[in-house]
Amino acid sequence: MTLLQMIAALVAFKTENPNSNKADVESYFALISKIPKARSVFAGQDYTFRFSEANTGSFSNVVLSLSALQKYDANPMVICIVRPNRLDFRLSNSTLLKRISHSSHNLSSENIKGSFLGHDIMDDYEGIPNRPENFEKLSAIHVEFSWTENVYRLVEATNSIVARSTRYEATPEGVARILNAPSRAAAALNSPHFEAAERELTRLVERNQRALLQAASLDNVNIRGNTIEQIITGTVNAHRLDDLVFGLLSNGRLIVDIKTKLLDHASAPKAYNIDKVLSLLSSAETVFAFFFIGLNASEGISPSKLISIFDPIVISATRIQTHWAGRASRGVTQLTGDISRIFDPNYKPSVDVDSGVVLLRSFLER
Repeated sequence: MTLLQMIAALVAFKTENPNSNKADVESYFALISKIPKARSVFAGQDYTFRFSEANTGSFSNVVLSLSALQKYDANPMVICIVRPNRLDFRLSNSTLLKRISHSSHNLSSENIKGSFLGHDIMDDYEGIPNRPENFEKLSAIHVEFSWTENVYRLVEATNSIVARSTRYEATPEGVARILNAPSRAAAALNSPHFEAAERELTRLVERNQRALLQAASLDNVNIRGNTIEQIITGTVNAHRLDDLVFGLLSNGRLIVDIKTKLLDHASAPKAYNIDKVLSLLSSAETVFAFFFIGLNASEGISPSKLISIFDPIVISATRIQTHWAGRASRGVTQLTGDISRIFDPNYKPSVDVDSGVVLLRSFLER
């Protein structure tokens, strides 16, 4: 039974049994799912459920410890809130948490402790309501962020500590070089060096097609992404923006970040850390681009594309995840818009210089 089918079955049970309480709903879930209960959660292969009860409009119950959540964070973590007259559902993976509230003294990235309450779960994420009809989209966003990244964010939000990351502070000369980046990208796009880099990357994809398709079938997004990166780069994962670096004219650098898009699943690839990109682009003659690999485990690999971050489709799909912007960070971006057109064999990449400058100014002003 899929996650949405399970939710529909629980809602139907509550409708048919309006006086049912948490124990009743939980027992019905155990009966139809056949998932054993481990302490307070039902952890299945594809999703995990935790049942809570609330008799008032608010939901402030202790939900789960952060250490317990860590065990299940790779799959959708669903909280079913049993109310007197209905069931509410919230996705409560680490990306969807505002902070850790309960017994979280001395919480740190090395000391995972404390619990989160119902009101610590976001009601919406970047304008997307945290409701079942959006769970697939929210899960696709969540899996792009590692547990470690979320823990650092939660530690900062909970303890008001100084974040580990360093905010990029641009000099006037750096700002000028940053704002010139779209023009550099436009000039590089039609250069023989750019075309040569794309040909080399495409050959790597063709040479490793079988291994890439096997990697596409992996369920865990972090393992899948790391495996694909290792196949293309031939090295261990450094988890940096510059997966690969190619030379350009006049000692320039073409920095390439590999991005995978599963064409048969909802996915929202993480784009980049804003401060890191600003730092890279403040260097003269640096051009930053994505190499997109479109994978469909059953149908094969779509034409891969080397595309500037200032391509119109990429810009329109780029969303700033504002809740990641702590005191020492401008935040991160994610490709949550539709980028499927770039995999059309007839799509010709381009650079929108004006929109690129506007985007970079918005980053600098954050």
